[in-house]
Amino acid sequence: MHEDLIKTLLDPMKTVRTSLEKGLTNRNYLIEHEGVKYVLRIPFSDASRIVRIEHEAKALEAVLPLDLDVPMIYFDSTTGIKITKYIPDLLTFNECEDPDKIERTALLMRKLHGLNQTIGFPFDPIGRFNEYESHLKHPIYSLQEIKQEILSEVAKLPVRFTLCHNDWVAGNIGFTQDRDYLIDYEYAGDNDPCFDVMSFLTENAIEDEFRRHRFYQAYFGHQPDAQQRFALDTYEKLHNLLWCAWAMMMYESRTLEVYREIADDKYQALLRNLNQNSPAGYFFSSVHCKKTVSVHGFAFAIRLK
Repeated sequence: MHEDLIKTLLDPMKTVRTSLEKGLTNRNYLIEHEGVKYVLRIPFSDASRIVRIEHEAKALEAVLPLDLDVPMIYFDSTTGIKITKYIPDLLTFNECEDPDKIERTALLMRKLHGLNQTIGFPFDPIGRFNEYESHLKHPIYSLQEIKQEILSEVAKLPVRFTLCHNDWVAGNIGFTQDRDYLIDYEYAGDNDPCFDVMSFLTENAIEDEFRRHRFYQAYFGHQPDAQQRFALDTYEKLHNLLWCAWAMMMYESRTLEVYREIADDKYQALLRNLNQNSPAGYFFSSVHCKKTVSVHGFAFAIRLK
């Protein structure tokens, strides 16, 4: 019976499909069969350059006892095609108006990291950055002068490996009246928990200290100590560098304006990081940013070793 249902749900001639304008790495559809609604996820053809389906499969297996994800009906660990139950009242982080949503997200993260388990597939952010950058033929922004110090600082950080989600964008965090959800484990892998903390804060543009302190208190149970603060600051720069490269790669591959906008946002956030972390007395250097045809110079502070 279950196999027949799967075959039916995967057959576009036997179901009604409505495209959902959600997700950047997949096509997502709302499908209905015999009065029951499901969500069908079909990866784009270039998904293998972006995500690791075998990593997602292991992560989904590991988090199953935690009941974090929406109920899964089907997952193909070769193609990445996935079918889940549709949750009609689910609100994303941006849609949710609950004033406690920051704390609720922190509890989701504590629950995931509390598993204290690895899956044997590390999420290597430096390796990912190098991979994304290698695909760039006409980068919007040159990252050459920026990346060296950031990657060097990251490489020196002590890492406590545990299963991390690594992609805490608003659309992957869901709230209902009954429970909360963490969905889409395409980037999941073994990583340091502080990387996840900064994933949430950077992906949701939470830059003011008051809201950050609220999250830190709910997640850590206290405000970060000096060592944690240094790690968080370093991972913040890394996130903006990494996803700027990712967005430029995606813009070259798919030429959709949304990726250009993400690259712009991440680059500007990276400049703010560098200015905030550069003490007085250090000089300003010019990094050239290629904007289609014109070339413009941006001045920002670089801390020299």
